[in-house]
Amino acid sequence: MLDVLIPALFKRAELRTTVDTKSSALPTGQTLSGSVLVVDDENGPRQALRMLLKEFYDIYLACDVAEALKIVEQKEIDVIITDLRMPRQTGVDLLRQVKAQNQDIQVIILTGYGQLETAVKAVEYGAFAYIEKPFDNDAFLKQVDAALSKRRQDYERRSLEKLALEANRFETVGRVVSGMIHDLGTPLSVIGSHIEMMIHHPNKGDIDSRLQVMLSQVHHCGDIVRTTMSFLRNQADVNASFNLNNVLDACIEVGRPFLHQQGVSVRRDLSSELGHCKGDFTLVCQAILNLITNACQAMDHQAEPKEILIRSWTEGPHVCLSVQDTGRGIPVENRQKVFDTFYSTKGDKGTGLGLAVVRNVMQRHGGEVVLGDSGGRGSLFILRFPVFDPEPAKES
Repeated sequence: MLDVLIPALFKRAELRTTVDTKSSALPTGQTLSGSVLVVDDENGPRQALRMLLKEFYDIYLACDVAEALKIVEQKEIDVIITDLRMPRQTGVDLLRQVKAQNQDIQVIILTGYGQLETAVKAVEYGAFAYIEKPFDNDAFLKQVDAALSKRRQDYERRSLEKLALEANRFETVGRVVSGMIHDLGTPLSVIGSHIEMMIHHPNKGDIDSRLQVMLSQVHHCGDIVRTTMSFLRNQADVNASFNLNNVLDACIEVGRPFLHQQGVSVRRDLSSELGHCKGDFTLVCQAILNLITNACQAMDHQAEPKEILIRSWTEGPHVCLSVQDTGRGIPVENRQKVFDTFYSTKGDKGTGLGLAVVRNVMQRHGGEVVLGDSGGRGSLFILRFPVFDPEPAKES
């Protein structure tokens, strides 16, 4: 069973009885370069790998996990090649700690012990490959090359997601400011009409009442501006505690002009006993606003009713929020692609950023977004956040 499972999981290299540092070369067409950190408590294997790799990569050496982590903090490391068995801490310990700091760094684990338990742990913590010694040099170099390629691809993907998040934020800010301007129109119109009336009829006896109306509308304008600025000024704070219902209230408030313009009503079914979540209030607002905007656009050209149902509830260790519309739904062939960056079902009218940003925000918060079963009525998106317990458990 071990001989079947290990190759499938780790792309294991072909075995060879010796390591020949003179005869190996990178695969044909190799163009990548990068930095590789070799970690082994024995100097002989460290130097052998250095000789094998130095022609193609910048090489750094470490004798244990502690030294390796210091190098990772100081240098831009692309790939780590580590022995499994080392004193004090193992290669899996290094893998776990590196991945906690930087998911993009690829880790290859070398071992002379083909243990299934260690292999499973390596997969769980995100090892790129698990190679048994002794190994074939050319196959080994191909693994290093493939690990570097994945490192570059992951970095480019994360950079693209970051750009998408920023682009979507500008889109959200534009929508919020547009809503504020729309909201200011009504009270300014009321103030203007009363001023005109007072200019044309300065001797009427209702001047005091008109001034009171105008003052109340000025206060209303101030409230609109304060609400908008409060939303825009929220600073990123991944450690803030928030209640999902409060986030939703803020989203409905800033999205109200757009909802009114689209002729969409919002029905809420919110639990009053939600646990708190931990994360960035503004980013979560951005994700929820994206779902509300998508729901409105899905019902853009349909007759009444245009309705969004938003629910919140607790589900085990998660706090959940769902957004469901009464639109035409998402075709089966598109369900697997809706979260892809730049994929849009709206043609030229869509940016393809909305749902990709929602997915990215949820990943940052240790949660998930899923396309649920709407029962044949519109689309249903569900957000699941881990519950944050600010009170540490007391020891018995």
